[in-house]
Parts: sequence; C-alpha cells; structure tokens
Amino acid sequence: MKTNYISRIIASALTILVVTSCDKDGDFLTLNTNDDVTMGASAEEIVLDYDNLEALALTLNWDENGNLSLSNPDVALPDGVLTNSIEMSLSQDFNEVVNTTVADGIYSYQFTVSELNSIMSRLGVEGGVRAEVFVRIKSVVGKNIDPTYSNVLSIFVTPYKIDMTVAYVLNKSQEPTTRTLISLTENGIYEGFAGVAGWENWYMQDALGVIWGNSATAGTFYVSSLALEDKIYNFWYPEPAGCYYTTVNTVEMWWSALHIPELTVSGDINGVMEFDRKASEWKMTVDTQSGAKNITISGTGTLYDVSTGDKDSSITKPVALNGSADNLSLSESASTVAINVGTSGVQVMKLKMVNPLQWAIVFEAASDEPVEPVSPLLYLSGHDDLVSGSWHFNNFLRLYNEDEKAYAGGVYMASEWGYKLYKEAENWDESWGFGGEGDAMSGNLKYGAKTNIPAPEQGLYIFNTSLESLTFELTPVTTVHYSGLNDDWGKFPMTATETPGVYTAIVEKIAETPWGVKILINQSWDVCFGGGSGQLIYGQDGFDGDNELANGSYLLTVDLVNSTYSYSNL
Repeated sequence: MKTNYISRIIASALTILVVTSCDKDGDFLTLNTNDDVTMGASAEEIVLDYDNLEALALTLNWDENGNLSLSNPDVALPDGVLTNSIEMSLSQDFNEVVNTTVADGIYSYQFTVSELNSIMSRLGVEGGVRAEVFVRIKSVVGKNIDPTYSNVLSIFVTPYKIDMTVAYVLNKSQEPTTRTLISLTENGIYEGFAGVAGWENWYMQDALGVIWGNSATAGTFYVSSLALEDKIYNFWYPEPAGCYYTTVNTVEMWWSALHIPELTVSGDINGVMEFDRKASEWKMTVDTQSGAKNITISGTGTLYDVSTGDKDSSITKPVALNGSADNLSLSESASTVAINVGTSGVQVMKLKMVNPLQWAIVFEAASDEPVEPVSPLLYLSGHDDLVSGSWHFNNFLRLYNEDEKAYAGGVYMASEWGYKLYKEAENWDESWGFGGEGDAMSGNLKYGAKTNIPAPEQGLYIFNTSLESLTFELTPVTTVHYSGLNDDWGKFPMTATETPGVYTAIVEKIAETPWGVKILINQSWDVCFGGGSGQLIYGQDGFDGDNELANGSYLLTVDLVNSTYSYSNL
C-alpha cells in the first residue's frame, strides 16, 4: 500500500485566558499553544474483508500538537487541557462526522477491519460500495474554546455488509453474555425474550460496535449511547426475576421490559406453565395421549416503559403466543396453535426461547430429580469466635446473582480457627470449606471439605462468594461512602459507629433521586451495594426510600453486616 502524507496546515499561535485564582488581583495566567499538526495514513485504498476482522486496516499518525506551557511556571498545567479526536466524514466540510476519541499523549491510532467497517456503516456507506472518506484530527484546548484541525486526508474504503439483525446483550461490566436481541428487518428495533434476575443490569451492543444504555439526561427507560451523550447508564430489569420480553428502539430512543409471570395453556392440553430462568424456557408436566393437538397459550404481563418509569406505575398487558409449534410469535390475543405429541404418557411440555429466531414447543421425558430453589441467604460460622466465644449462625451473606449462586455481604472477621459457609442455619451437615487453593483473601471452596477457610486479620471485610464456581474473595473495608442522593453522584463519606459494619451520615434531601442511592466500599464502583425495601444487595441498582421523604435533614444508616439500610428523622 502507498503511504500518503499531506502537507502541513500551520495554525497561528493561540493565547487563551485560563480561569484560575492567582496571588494578587489582576494577575492572569495565559496558556500558549503553537498548533502545528501533520497527519498521515498507512493507505489510501482499503478493501475490508469480513474473514479478517481483527487484521489492521488503517494506521493514522500525526505530530504532537505544539508545546503547551503556562506563563506562571509555579502553576502546573491541568490534566486533560488538550483533547484530540479523529473525525471521519463523507464530505470535505465535515457536516456529518463519526468521532473516535484519542487518549492523552497518543499521536497515532490503528483501526482493525471490524472497527473501520463499523465506522463506514455509521457513515451510511453500504457494504460493497467504494466511498471516499475524509479524515482529520480535531483538537480542543479547554472548554468554550473553538477547536483547531489538522490537515485533511482523503482515503477510499470499500466495506463489507454488516448483519444488523443481531444485537448482543452485555453484562453490567459491558462484557458479552450469551443473550441476543433481534431486529429481523434491520430497522434498529431489537426485541427478544430473556430470563433475568431481579434488578439485573445490562447494556446492548449492535453490530456496529455501538453500546446502548439508558440515557443519563432524558430519564428512565430512554435509550442513548456514548456516541450521543458523554455518559450513559446501564439498562436494568425491575425487581421481579423471571421472563421478560424486551424491546430496545434505537430509532425513537426508548426501551421497554414486559414481565410475564406465567402462561396458561388451554384446549386439548390444559395447565399453567412455569418459567425456568436458567434454561430460558417455560415448562409444565402433562399426561396426554400422542397425536395432533390444538392449544392456546396466553397470560397477563406487566409492562415497564417510558410512560411508567418505575415499577409502581407499571401497565397490565395481555400476552399470547401464536403461529406454529416450531415458529411462535408474541401478540396480545391468542389464536389456536397446532402441535403434535409424539408419545403418550407423563412428559414435560416445554416452550423454548433460547433461540430468538425460533420459539418452539417440544415434549421431553419427565425428570425424577426435583429442582431445588436457591436459598436467599448463606450463613457463616466460626468467623468471629474470638469475640463471640462460639460458632453460631447469626451472620449471613445475601444472594445477589441466582445463576451464579453468588452471595455477598459485610463480615466482621475475628476468627481463631477459620470458618465455614453453611446452607442453612443450624444445619451443620451441609457446608463449604477450603478447597486447597488460595489464601485468606481469595481462593476456592469445596462442598463438605473438612478444612476450614483460612481467617484473615481481624477487621471488617466484604465477603463475595459463588457456589456455582466455588470461589470466594474478601475486600478489607477502609472507607464507606454514599452516592446518588438528589441525583448527585459525588462520593460522600459515612462515619463508622461503635458497632462493626454500621455507618451513618446526616443527609440533606433537596431533590428527587431517580436512580436510587448506592453505598461504595473504598470509593469503588466495583465493590458497592444497592437494593431496595430496606435491604442492601451487592452490585445492584441504587436503593429507594428517600423519594417518599419530605425535603429536609435525615440520618442515613447502613448496616453492612446485616445488609440493611434506613432513613430516620433527626
């Protein structure tokens, strides 16, 4: 490929007044920058190949954007004064652009085939069509200052076609999950069923790589992305765990969650189907003869959307499944579905929804193994025998992820011999001990192990464990902060009391709190608690309780050990 370097565009020296305090009145600081930016590209003709998505497609290089210095050498230059971004457009006047932000101090950028193809699609270039693309560097020095630009490169790019029928569900850390949503007509409206936990947080990523979430400015159940706003929040499902039909409309910028608690089957087969969230399927045990059957499937759902906001104002909505046994669709009124039962006798009728393109009814042999519900609490014993003088079941961890059987909570550790985890209070026979790998701060568990889990130094910890992956991790608690009250997401300290794990803060209620309040451990957004109805739950959305209060001063109390929170009058 030919390397194309365009001649320099020299900008005149720019003097900018910086707002800051000085030693005496009339002493202003000035920021000087001599913009002198040259940009070059590794290629001027690029054909993108779907079979080489991670290959490098384009490399851009540019000069450092002048030398920045303050007129007063005793005042340090603030971080983030200079912000560079790469602009791409189909027109030389750059009236419509796609921006790529560049980290501070970086003067080159490499696009993979998939990244560049995503940008071409966002610019409106169809797959297989060669397009001239104009590229420049945009530099911004401080707020309210007109940006400066580099020279303009012209390159030709032929993208491949992107399948916009599929969008991918990401978890709260924006990591991929196995779930997808579908837009069969590629119209930007994505839909599908999901089996989820209560208050489960998630994002959506389309085939262009754009991550969608809840708008940080428009409000609850509104859609946005980082391409449209500086910040977005995660989507979340309301408190009832179970089956939801989700719609994300990236055209009209709203999303909705339709909770379906049960489905009723009528006709040649009668009964009520229950939802298996982990398998993402509905099922019920039937005793029927083989042959052709006609049934209807219907229920009543609860809709949460932009008109309802929170769960207290949800809408009741009829739901039904129509079509054929191997190709069902969702509607509000039920019609007859023809099915065929292959064998006679007791069996399980299942409505499978794992494949978003094919919801199907199947019949399988019944299992004799009962499904054991996941306990909401996991107990510890032996963790504080140096203080209490005995092993007891007074402390517990609260379930926060049913699929992973994950529990978390605050624990005051003062153990002489180590400790174990127990399935239920007073049941000494079913426990998890140390699995042999790790140490007192993290490691693996083993069901029925004789060895106790090693004890850390005495103090307050956040204990996080998964009985599915058989792992545990402890985080020492050094500080506790609250955030989100009055929709203010600063970090406000709480004061430790004489009771281990109990922290308080005098708070001033002056506005609504649309996203709830979170409790941050060691000022970390990764180790935090949300919840609701007086219960603290690890890693969940902010808890409620303050919106019902009149404006004024209150005492906020959180108990990390007992997983509770409360507001009280002063």
